[in-house]
This record gives sequence, structure tokens and C-alpha cells, in this order.
Amino acid sequence: MIIFYLHHSRNKLYITRLNINVLIKILDTQNKNKIRLFTPGPVTMSTDMLTIGASQLPYNRTKQFSKTTFEIIEGLKYIFGTQGDVVIFAASGTGAMEAVFFNFLDQSDKVLIVNGGTFGQRWVDLCIQHEIPYEQISLEPGQPISLEDLEHKLSSQKYSTLLINAHETSTGMIYDTKAIGELTHKYGIFFVVDAISSICADVFMMDEWHVDVSLLSSQKALALPPGLSFLALNMKAQLRLEKKNCQSYYFDIKKYLTDQKRGQMPFTPVIGHFMMLHVRLREIRLQGIEFFISHHSKLANYFRNGLKGMPFRFVPNSPSNALTAISCPKDIDASDLVMKLADKFNCFVAPNGGELKYSVFRVSHFGKQNKTDIDFLINALDYILNKYKHTKNNILMENY
Repeated sequence: MIIFYLHHSRNKLYITRLNINVLIKILDTQNKNKIRLFTPGPVTMSTDMLTIGASQLPYNRTKQFSKTTFEIIEGLKYIFGTQGDVVIFAASGTGAMEAVFFNFLDQSDKVLIVNGGTFGQRWVDLCIQHEIPYEQISLEPGQPISLEDLEHKLSSQKYSTLLINAHETSTGMIYDTKAIGELTHKYGIFFVVDAISSICADVFMMDEWHVDVSLLSSQKALALPPGLSFLALNMKAQLRLEKKNCQSYYFDIKKYLTDQKRGQMPFTPVIGHFMMLHVRLREIRLQGIEFFISHHSKLANYFRNGLKGMPFRFVPNSPSNALTAISCPKDIDASDLVMKLADKFNCFVAPNGGELKYSVFRVSHFGKQNKTDIDFLINALDYILNKYKHTKNNILMENY
């Protein structure tokens, strides 16, 4: 079998006609010493961040650490696009999601949830866990929300709060948070946005878009290890916070806001992560957040263009820069393809769960990846596809 191998050398693009056996030898050689992560967390980290992470931790109850914390908070405000406060949790993004329930919601609320996949469902699960009354708008994978339908619901005055994901990471769908924010502002709805996999990859402007509370975590476009999450809140959220009695000792935002005024945390912070975050936010401020959004956009477009001619389909029509969700042909098992990329090429993409487990896999554009890495992934996908033999009723995988 003859195929074409796409590769770069000295900033020039070459297309070489290769036998499939030659290609696999090339890929095997490149594969030996490098793990390639195309997962939406953890991501490939820069050498600078890895060096900081391997350094001796400083003591945190000092004026110097307080100064670092103050600078971190200002950097976080910049990337959220807010003049409001930001609190820092030693927790995953789901911890920040649950903090919303502990601090801002109770049984007197009536919540509306946009549920377009796994992470929309997480809002639903949290409502059930905390016994918060809710209704949901259930969307098919990759389906955009109808703003007309949403306005009809919000204008009914039945709901106090709207919960959405700026980017539904299980499908790659990005919602029009700006337009939704105009509706919540119009009807006086408390607006909470999980922007965990969106900020720094897509445009997000918390204050301008009338978002009252928004969330982020460290292992997405910030390209840091998992372990930190962030909750930004505006004045409207502050007023609601004052009226609520927090039902959690650890996630009590009032404690964090009090201690952060002196540059400290109420509980032991993830100090090494703070040191990496401090440098990372400084890099973003120096180059401008627009640079990082553009970088993610370029990687996403390069990858999507590289799949032309392959038998895949993109799940949403309006995807995030953060991630590409790919639907396989009926006769190809997405979970099996994910496993073969890992086993044969040390190349990790994200599987899906639930009803999408066997049909959709996801490729993130986070972290320290470049076009050479993307070329490697595309060629690996091409090799695996070429190993499938078509029969009348199905596609069978040849033995390696």
C-alpha cells in the first residue's frame, strides 16, 4: 500500500510518497521517547513549568508568598475579564462547581440548566445531590441552544438561576455565552458559567457578558497540573453570598475572601501549583490573552484541516478552540481507536462516555503541543484507519 506522509523540515512542508511499512518505522522511531498528550487535562507542560514544579517549595506564611498571591489574584481577574473577586481552591473543577451550591443556592431557588452532555449533566447531578429544584433544557450532542426558546423560559420568571457550561467538553460545543448573558441580565437571572475548559482558549469576558459567577481550573488552557480551581464572582454574587449560610466548612467562600485580603488561604494551599500559576499568569499578561486564544485557534484549525479526506465527522458546527470532538463512522469503535493510538504510538486522545463511548473521541489543543505533534497524530490515525479492512457488513481490524 502506498500513502503520502506529511512532514516538516526547516519550516517547509513536504509530502513524501511512502510505503505503509516505511511510515510505521518512522512513527515507531519518533514514538519511543515521547508521550504525546491530546487530552483535555492533564496536558503537556512546558519545560519552565516542569522545572518550577520540581523546585523546593517556599514557606507560605510569609510576606513574599502573600505578594505572590496578590499578583496571582490580579492575573486571574485579567483572564476572567472581571473587576470582581476570585477565590482559589485546592480542588478540581468539580469542587468549584460544588462551591456554587454551598455558597449561592438553596431550596428556595429554581434552577434552569442547559444540559448538552457530560458536564451539563454534572450540574444536574449537583442539583440532585443538594436537593435544589431544577429543570433542564436537554440538547443532543453538539446541538446549539435556541436563544428564542431560552428567552421564552427565562421570561416566565419561574427561574432564579441559570447554570451552563461555556464549552461542553464532552462534545466540543461552545455556547453563545455573550448572548445568553444578555438574556439573564434582561430578566434578572443569576447567571453561573462553568468556563473551565474555555478561558484562555476562547474569548470569555465575564463582566461584559453579565456573568455573575464563573469557574476555571488549572489543567486546561492554563497548561498546569490538576489541583487548583478558581471561582470568580461579581457584586451581584457578593450580595447573594452575604444572604446565604454556607453548608460547607472547606468551601466557605467568605473564609477565602477574608484570608485573601492578606494574601493567604484559610487552608494549606497547593504551594508548588501557586508558584507555577504565578509565572504562567505573568506570561499571559505579558503576551496578552488574545495571543493565547489565537494560538489555540490556529492549532485547532490546523488539526481539523489535516483530517480532510478521512472518514470522520466533527460533532458540533460551532466548536471551541479548546478541543475537537470527532465522530467515527458507524463501523469503527471510537474507544478501540483511542486504545490503539495509546498502545501503538504513545499518543493519548480522550475517550468519551455514556452513549458517545463507541462513536466519539476527543482531541484537545491545550498545552505545549505544536504542528509536528499534530502531524504525528494525523499520520497515526491514518495508519490505524488503513489497518481496517472493509467487508460488506463491517470493518475488521488486522492483526499488528
